[in-house]
Amino acid sequence: MNKLSYRYHFMVVCMTLVAATATQAQSVAPDWMTRMVGTLETELTVKCGEAQRPRVQKGIRQVADFWRADDGDANAFSDFVMTNFAGDQTTLDATFSRYEYLLEQLDGHMNKIALEFRRQSDLDLGPILPFDQLFAGYDASAHINDDFFQNKIAFVVLLNFPLTTLDQRLAEGDKWTRRQWAEARLAGRFSRRIPAEVNLAISKAGAEADKYIAEYNIWMHHLLNAKGERLFPAKLRLLSHWNLRDEIKANYSLSDKAAGIEKQRMIQKVMERIVTQTIPQVVIDNPVVDWNPYTNEITPAAVQDSDTPVPSGKVSIAPE
Repeated sequence: MNKLSYRYHFMVVCMTLVAATATQAQSVAPDWMTRMVGTLETELTVKCGEAQRPRVQKGIRQVADFWRADDGDANAFSDFVMTNFAGDQTTLDATFSRYEYLLEQLDGHMNKIALEFRRQSDLDLGPILPFDQLFAGYDASAHINDDFFQNKIAFVVLLNFPLTTLDQRLAEGDKWTRRQWAEARLAGRFSRRIPAEVNLAISKAGAEADKYIAEYNIWMHHLLNAKGERLFPAKLRLLSHWNLRDEIKANYSLSDKAAGIEKQRMIQKVMERIVTQTIPQVVIDNPVVDWNPYTNEITPAAVQDSDTPVPSGKVSIAPE
């Protein structure tokens, strides 16, 4: 499986998990919900005024769409709605600004944790040990969405701020204020109720995909042309495909145009081997073999530019 198919597979897995979870969530609404929605719409409109009716209707129905039996009975649902609806602009503004600040703090610190946990796998700091990959695959924020529905933090947002569709944002978004866009973003955060175990599975799959890509390096000094010449300097290791692409661009500016185009054509052949999956497994992130990407011939490295010992004997040419 090459990089593109690996990433596609990862996205399909994630989308399947999320879709299955959403379908499950929508199928377990309590049987009393329809009756309570109508009753609460009337009561809350009387309490807050007729001008609030559109917000009341939309907010209650958004909460009802995500409410499950284990979130509470009809009385708990009623108490939550009547207590947490922001029926005036001052309360709504306070709700928005505090959520904005607190979620910004949460997301920033969670991102910091994720960066630190992935430090060994993302940076070139030496060998990646098995436990490094466990840390990289762990998502400290995986339970947050689940927790916020259970403790009703998510339901407060759904009660007070509108969920929007992509079609709606495309059709109306150019007329929205920054506040309207921010509200749409806030509500969209809770547009799916995804269990923590699903988020953890997604994070693990993502870490595995990233590890695969992060280790997909080509040692350029060990590429040989038809004359057995090395076109690239020692110790140059390029990540596929970003670094290979950047190296092609860099060679446009070489004063020696002939040398530049020869390097570009060699990189092109390397990338073709990757796309067609005819690249030998042994040349990936391996400085102890020499490789002619045109003929696909592999031999033990005739020069050494790393601490890895060069093997003796025949080298496998099995494709990745």
